[in-house]
Amino acid sequence: FACLMPVLFLAICTWVVLVHLPARLARSDAKCLESYSFLIRRFRPGAEIASVLFLVRNALVVLCPLATSTPGQLAMMTLIFYVNLIGVSFFKPWRSMSCNLLDCMLLFGMLVILHVGTVSVTDSNPAASMAMVMVSVVIMLLSILLNLLNGGYRYFQQKYRKQFRFFTCHQKNAAGSMARFLKMELELRNPGTKTFIDCDDLTDLTRLFSYVGQDTETFLIIGSPAILTRKWCVGEMVTAHRNNVKTLLLSWPAFLKPDEKFIEHFPTLVPDYGELANHGIGLSDVAKTFRWLHTVASHNLPEKFTPSSAFPLVSMLCGQSLSARRRTSFYSTDCPVLANPEDTEAMATAMVLSSMLNPKLIGTRLPLTSVLEESNDVRDGAQVALMICSSNCWKSAQVERWLLQTSQLPSCGVIPVIAEDNFLVPSPSMYEELRPTSLLDQQEFQRYCMVIKALFQEIAVVFVPQNYSSTHEDLLLRANQAAGRLQAILTPLAEKVRAIEDRDGYKHIAEIDKGVTLKEDDWKEDPVLGKIVTATL
Repeated sequence: FACLMPVLFLAICTWVVLVHLPARLARSDAKCLESYSFLIRRFRPGAEIASVLFLVRNALVVLCPLATSTPGQLAMMTLIFYVNLIGVSFFKPWRSMSCNLLDCMLLFGMLVILHVGTVSVTDSNPAASMAMVMVSVVIMLLSILLNLLNGGYRYFQQKYRKQFRFFTCHQKNAAGSMARFLKMELELRNPGTKTFIDCDDLTDLTRLFSYVGQDTETFLIIGSPAILTRKWCVGEMVTAHRNNVKTLLLSWPAFLKPDEKFIEHFPTLVPDYGELANHGIGLSDVAKTFRWLHTVASHNLPEKFTPSSAFPLVSMLCGQSLSARRRTSFYSTDCPVLANPEDTEAMATAMVLSSMLNPKLIGTRLPLTSVLEESNDVRDGAQVALMICSSNCWKSAQVERWLLQTSQLPSCGVIPVIAEDNFLVPSPSMYEELRPTSLLDQQEFQRYCMVIKALFQEIAVVFVPQNYSSTHEDLLLRANQAAGRLQAILTPLAEKVRAIEDRDGYKHIAEIDKGVTLKEDDWKEDPVLGKIVTATL
């Protein structure tokens, strides 16, 4: 009964730490935490289980005298302290780092004492000692053999099957969304493989170049115009060149391969290139790599990045033909995603959002989303639309046409999706900047401005794949938020525009070609002008 008392204490402590305390903390019970602080307050957050492990260690040390021989007792205690030393060194469970160091020193001292004691003890059972020595030798040999097998497996795995099927080398603010789209589609077309993108796969910057040189099958360079001025992208290219990694350049229309003049002025264009020297990359390596770029396989991207060109690109990278499903899935739909077709990143963002949204809309009352292409119109039966808001999107003639079409539909709501960190909600001064570039007549332009104003009466969804912090999990959460908004009851855009017209339309519409805005009193005092303005309204 006396021996069961410490066992009962150990069992209760284990239950408290593993079961009871987490359940009470989930209910924000601070009093419970204070009550059991004698168990866990010495350990860092997340390492509370160490309190139970130390109690188990103490119990095992107490049981050491049960061994029948003195060498057996010393060996058992030594083994316990070795495991303890390794655990403290690796996990650092104590709240203070000085306590972790102190614990390691104390354990080291105890082991020295035990080893000295082992030397001075007469072995009363040589056969048992020899058996223990043989077991230890066998364990060591097995450890060496397992390590060799693991190293051989990793070597052949890296040689014949790399960790990453593709590695996307890209300039984040110019091609971040395109890289995200390629990653999603390449992994979808090649189940069981991974495509590297830094947002998801890079947790240690010191391993960046090793991923390129050792763990990548195909190195994809997304050739945006300024990618050669990004030092880390240049470092990745140098590493791929050094290690003979298969490389493919996806060249944008505005991308220019480096000539000798560019190579000569590279230190001036990229003044902080010196950081690459810490990774063994010098100017001579950069120059060789830039000349090597002229010899790598290249694929010219079209002027406009649309679903019609994007999916064949993925098929080419995978060595596949475009499936019938992909041929038809991106045409007109009752749930269109609108984006500036002149903006590659906006179109890529639209395709990423559509791909993430569609699985969440299956089984709902809404049709699947699809990115609208330049040659298509918003269908009369459209129920809801998503507008990808990017810089200069309001200057696009195609966006003008789509929004005006949407504003004529009686039951179509529109949700704005902010796709850039530096996007600004349109202001009156912006409307003035739009006028010189717009091809709309005066009346249509004024309505277009009202449509933009009505659009932002809806709370926007933020979805920025090109952001450095936009991991796959983060984008899925934002897509889930967008799916919830789509399924909610939305006020049609046409109804919002009518409300604006009824409230203050005359303040914005009655404008003379010379640029003078008429106020209410101005045109009401002139009967002839009043009839013209009233008819216009």
